[in-house]
Amino acid sequence: MKLKILVLSFFFLLPSVIYCQDNNLQRLQGSWMGRITTSEFSLRVLLRFEVKGENIRGTLDSPDQALKDIPIDKVMSVKDSLFAYLSDFPVFKGLVMPGDSVINGIWGGNMPLRLSRTNYVFTLKTNLNPVIEGYKIVSLIKSTPIKDQQVTGTCWSYATTSFIETEAIRLGKAPVVLSPMFYVTPTYIDKAEKYIRMNGKLGFSEGDLTFSVLKAYKEFGAIPESIYSGKKDSASRHDHAEMNSAILEKVQYYVKSRHGNMTADGYRKDIEEILSGTMGKAPDTFTYNKKQYTPKSFASEMIGINPDDYVEITSYSHHPFYSKFILEIESNWNNNYYLNLPVNDFINTVDYALLHNYSVGWDGDIYEGYNDGFAVLNDSIKTITQQMRQTAFDNYTTKDVHNMHIIGIAENAKGERFYIVKNSSDEKNCGGYLYMSKEFFLLKTISVMVNKNAVPKEIKNKIGSVI
Repeated sequence: MKLKILVLSFFFLLPSVIYCQDNNLQRLQGSWMGRITTSEFSLRVLLRFEVKGENIRGTLDSPDQALKDIPIDKVMSVKDSLFAYLSDFPVFKGLVMPGDSVINGIWGGNMPLRLSRTNYVFTLKTNLNPVIEGYKIVSLIKSTPIKDQQVTGTCWSYATTSFIETEAIRLGKAPVVLSPMFYVTPTYIDKAEKYIRMNGKLGFSEGDLTFSVLKAYKEFGAIPESIYSGKKDSASRHDHAEMNSAILEKVQYYVKSRHGNMTADGYRKDIEEILSGTMGKAPDTFTYNKKQYTPKSFASEMIGINPDDYVEITSYSHHPFYSKFILEIESNWNNNYYLNLPVNDFINTVDYALLHNYSVGWDGDIYEGYNDGFAVLNDSIKTITQQMRQTAFDNYTTKDVHNMHIIGIAENAKGERFYIVKNSSDEKNCGGYLYMSKEFFLLKTISVMVNKNAVPKEIKNKIGSVI
């Protein structure tokens, strides 16, 4: 799951291959700032262009919306004209003025936008302290340092590796930071094969779920971040926009080609080559703390979890409670089963887990009430019912958007409960630790992952042999 890119108020940009046709590309290199002003809003826009040979990479920052590193779909330059595309729609058309320091243009088809060269660098906030002034810590589970997924949609792996690391600590293991990228390659390859076998009738994106990490852990083991970062250049940032586009183009080619010599081994190899071109290859053996391991032996000795000990739990009334069902979300490409509990048992399981040293993997929506280190709903919303949860799921006001990791509980001066969450994305100034209200959790959570032992006994009795 889930794209790092968030919905802007008036457009949505998707990662893709960037093209440019011009003999004087270097004049576009760097950052350009402008402001879009209408009767309804005024927003700064920061466009950044990176020229490599005959290609140009474009990214967008929206400082006033706390959004950064949004890949532009396509950029073209023809003589003095510049075009930035959303799919086939030119979301920005501009003319480079004499002197190459101003671009006059139109944004979104009708909004004037004048871009000027700038040295301004926009940064987002990351809160590295789980304790916020004015809040009392009720429970805080020992965990590992904050992770940063950077320009990728791999929150599912970042959140789940943080969960695994924390489980290892609970089991008495020495803290270790695992590589989230180690699980991206096998997951992407399996998902590509499923997409091709389904003749393209399947969602295909970088987004995914905790299930894929546990599956890859069980099959391949684990590897420390210090051994395999998933970057060929250790000084660079994680950036998967071009890789994702290349993989999508490749699987679509296979779906359309239907040539007689196509084999699963062949297209899996093709996808792996694209992945390793950006991420490199993980070693088969490595040395850690002066001892040699394979990923499997490292997982067994240094982590020690059993992937079968965990369950994903949700709470929706369109399926029977106290049973398992295949949750109908796009990221669930592998048809994984979720345990379905009534809303009270759902949150009671989460609270019981956090109060008994079990952390919680979280999957949910962040398009409402998520900003500046908090995830909260409108003050007027005080009670979340089962029907409210169901309606939000049915009408897509709660969607499968992002994965995070819950490690504690806090209360404000009124005794209102908040969950302490580790976040790998800094969008909306919510990087690092954020506080999520109980009401937000109940309405905006798609599912949680917990150790089966974290399910209270009275709820297990209702479930029977389902887990």
